[in-house]
Amino acid sequence: MKSQALYETLWQAGQGREEDIVLRCGDKSLSYGALFQGILQAEAGLRALGVGPGELVTLFSLNTPEAVMAFYAIDRIGAVANWVDMKVSPAEVEEYLTQAGSRVALVLEVAFSKVYHHRGKAPTQHFVVLPLAPYVAPELEGKLHLNTWQQGAGPDCLSWADFLRAPAQVSPEADRWEEPVAITYTGGTTGPAKGVVLSRRSFAWALEYYTRAETEYGRGGFALVLLPLFAVFGLSQCLHTPLSLGMGVILCPMFRPHDLGDMLRRYRPEQVCGTTAYWQFLLQDAWAAEADLSFLKVPRCGGDVLPAELERRINAFLAQRGCASRLIKEYGMSEDGGIMCVSYGSWEDGDVGRPLPGCRVVAVDPETGALCPPEVQGELLIQSQAVMNGYYRRPEADHQVLKPGPDGTLWVWTKDLGHITADGRVMVTGRKKRMLSRNGFKIFPSVIENCFLEEPQVTACAVVGGKNREGETVPVAYVVPRPGEDLAAVEHALRTRAGAELNTYLIPAAYRFLKELPLTPRGKLDYRTLETWETQREGEG
Repeated sequence: MKSQALYETLWQAGQGREEDIVLRCGDKSLSYGALFQGILQAEAGLRALGVGPGELVTLFSLNTPEAVMAFYAIDRIGAVANWVDMKVSPAEVEEYLTQAGSRVALVLEVAFSKVYHHRGKAPTQHFVVLPLAPYVAPELEGKLHLNTWQQGAGPDCLSWADFLRAPAQVSPEADRWEEPVAITYTGGTTGPAKGVVLSRRSFAWALEYYTRAETEYGRGGFALVLLPLFAVFGLSQCLHTPLSLGMGVILCPMFRPHDLGDMLRRYRPEQVCGTTAYWQFLLQDAWAAEADLSFLKVPRCGGDVLPAELERRINAFLAQRGCASRLIKEYGMSEDGGIMCVSYGSWEDGDVGRPLPGCRVVAVDPETGALCPPEVQGELLIQSQAVMNGYYRRPEADHQVLKPGPDGTLWVWTKDLGHITADGRVMVTGRKKRMLSRNGFKIFPSVIENCFLEEPQVTACAVVGGKNREGETVPVAYVVPRPGEDLAAVEHALRTRAGAELNTYLIPAAYRFLKELPLTPRGKLDYRTLETWETQREGEG
């Protein structure tokens, strides 16, 4: 495969289309020509601040055009885009900047005060402030106190406009194929967040794999980018891949899962990628209930296990509203550079599709590492050319994830439990750390969740571990009922179903009702918050 900058693939996709719109955000649109000019201006601005190959530039930003320009400018220089969730706590700001050794930080204006005033003794010498005000409604602009960041800024701060005034420089793109080009951080849902180091090789192979799948991806139109760019999936699969294949992208910097219906109504995109939770919210959206969704050609779902019953509900919902495609399920790990399995053309309920051409997925015995035969559950391992370089400054963590597999070669050990079907489909049961043990019996929360989602009165369900009065670990069900349902009636229906369909040790000890389940910043179900609530209840009672 040819070694080239990420910018080069974007530039090739836009040749002869300089006037075509490639980015949309809020009410603003950007052509290929304007995007390329902005990237080169941002490159000049970074070089003027002394940024060179291998240097880490930290970005605290949501999905905005300026963040996209900065990313490709950093790539052209051969520097490293260190993407950090701008919602990190004030106490973590200094840690992220210091760990990266970033002399330059690009900060969205809504996060500027927190980042700037909590930088502590970090080595950061320059802060470039990215605008948000042009992309939000006027009433939100006032609520977020936008356009006010200058009040607390020092001489080491630059507006984006001033940053772009650096003299233009014609510089060749750095030739760095295996060296880092981006660092994104894991969600920390099962432990502390770790920096996933990705190279141009990772992005190039992720693009190549998806192209081989021959989906409708990349054949014109716009993709709605809902997942954050500070996550591998958002950056690689939702931004770089569609742009490289000639699609335009729609950026939603202030997106909330509840807003999916509004985004579909506003932009009418051909392609959408969301988590399971996003599609669940669409089922309850008042506009979508009566909408014509025939414009939606490629509905994609990844990030969380999709229960078979919920999948059937979503597919029925889409079909009844004119969408010609079923939900396309996708599966992969940040450590593998994004998506490694896709269900396109394989429409069985409950799986996550088949490995993309060139990728390998197997199940092994978690204790012995021996290969599991078809239909036998084990830990899932993935092998691909898009694999990360490693975790940033965490070699001990590398050895826990990048290990030899049953054939002696290097694999990513996903910590996901599942199996491979006889016809080659991949089934995911859940995370190893979510497995519970009750008096020696193994409990997989997904078994209980799938059972309860069969109940028409239930829209969402999550099961975590709690303690009974004897101190034993027991499953506890958090349930979101349909609006207007009587909670006592729902609980009775669930207890009846559990008694009829589940083994005794799988029956939840308690049922807790919520209006909605908590989500992580990446739109995944936040099991750690539910577990914390259970621990607090135990402490109180």
